[in-house]
Amino acid sequence: MKRISRAKPFRALILFAACSSKSSPPPPGHPPQQPAIDRAALLAGKLPETAPEMELVNAQCRICHGVDYLTQQRLSEPAWKKTIEKMTRFGANLDDAQIASLAAFAARYWNPELPGRTWTVVPPPAGALPD
Repeated sequence: MKRISRAKPFRALILFAACSSKSSPPPPGHPPQQPAIDRAALLAGKLPETAPEMELVNAQCRICHGVDYLTQQRLSEPAWKKTIEKMTRFGANLDDAQIASLAAFAARYWNPELPGRTWTVVPPPAGALPD
């Protein structure tokens, strides 16, 4: 009579669990998953801090520009690319791949389909204005 090893079913279970993991990297040639767009946060002038391009934004854009300068724009990807290329003439240290990445990033979040930012007008504090 043939003896059945207990290790084989256990190995199969481990292999199945490893293969069904949801944290596998994307297949070659596919871009990584982008963070979800929170339209309310974008309209409030917030940046998508978890986006991979934020390192470039912080290092190359925010050294001269405030967050509002980026978040108030509503440009297409070609217009973002042209704007970013113009910034390289003013000193932004970006190569072609970084320019393309930043243009795609900015166009994904701040494009013409995103409505303009809204502002809430509040009354001045008591005593701030002359009577």
